Parts: sequence; structure tokens; C-alpha cells
Amino acid sequence: KQWYQRRVRVEPAWPKCCQGYSWDLFMRDVLKGRGLDSLYPDVSRTYHIGKTGANVFNQFFNGYFREHVLAKEDHYELKGLDTLGPKSYSDLISELIASSKLVDHSGDPCEQHFITEGNEKLVLYYYQRNTGETKQALAVATCLHLWNVDKVRGMFNGVLRTHFRGNELLVVGSMTKYGRQFMPKDVKPFRIAKYKDELDEGV
Repeated sequence: KQWYQRRVRVEPAWPKCCQGYSWDLFMRDVLKGRGLDSLYPDVSRTYHIGKTGANVFNQFFNGYFREHVLAKEDHYELKGLDTLGPKSYSDLISELIASSKLVDHSGDPCEQHFITEGNEKLVLYYYQRNTGETKQALAVATCLHLWNVDKVRGMFNGVLRTHFRGNELLVVGSMTKYGRQFMPKDVKPFRIAKYKDELDEGV
């Protein structure tokens, strides 16, 4: 697999101006269509959240971003750039999962104190029927108040790597290569009831 896209492959399909289609969404679709993934930095490269723009308006800003506290420093040193190749990043994900504490899968991710404040590496598994399905990843992200619109962003091969209440958290699909390798046999991956019926109906 290629880890980047050549301009000649992307430019002909680039969306026209003012069509209401963001370039980042476009690039993700291009990557997914070729079986690739995009990597997201742990810290936003922009260090700000706009109140108005093509995809942001007052109500959206007030509902999602108003209370976010962002770093104010003006200089950062990027670390771990040597891990951003396809194999090295996959190896890193495997190492993180292997060394992470398994979340109690008898609990409910929608409960307020499902994951408490801490400084641990945690892993949880969500249900998949196939390696490309992420419906339950979105359900978990919604319960944790991480993300609740369209597709979960920042996923790598069915794994969401994020930080939650001071912990490093990995949300891993049960049918991914990581799930098949690391998920204990006696663990039932999360299948949140709100989405269960849709899954049973094949939606």
C-alpha cells in the first residue's frame, strides 16, 4: 500500500469551490477508496477553533467547542515522527494494545463513570461483523461524548486511538487483525443496544 497520494491521482477529482464539501472529508474518502488510512496528530495542528466558517456556526460552536481549553504555547516539538510509516505505526498500535489494561466489558460505556480519571493505557473492543464495519465504534464514541456525527474520525485499520480523562484509550474492532490477535476469548465486544437492532436487521 502507498502511504501518500500523488497529486496526479487526486487533482482530477478535487471538489470544485463552494460545493460545501471539505477537503479533509474528500481526502479521507479518496484514501478509504484505496484501502488506505490517514493519521491524525494527538494535538491539533491549528490550536484554535473557529466560531464561524464553512462548516461551523454559532450553535455548533457553543454546543461542542465553547468550553474546550486549548494549549496557548506557540512552539512545540513534534515527537515520534519515525512511527508514522504504515508498518511502524501498525507495530506501535500492536505494542500499545498488548501493554494496555483491558476495560471491564461487563460495564456500560454510556454510564457516566464507565472510565474514571487516571493515567493508564486502556483498551476496549467493539463488535464488528466484518473488518470495515465501524457502527459500534461510533456508538462507543457517542457514549463517551467523543464524537457523534457521521463516521468516527481518526481511525486506523479499525482502531481509534485517543485520550480520555487522562488515560490513553484504544477502541479496537473485534474483527480487525488487532482484535483477532489480542482480544481475550472470554471477552464479548461492546454491542450497544441502541444500535443492536439495526445490526440484526443488516443495516
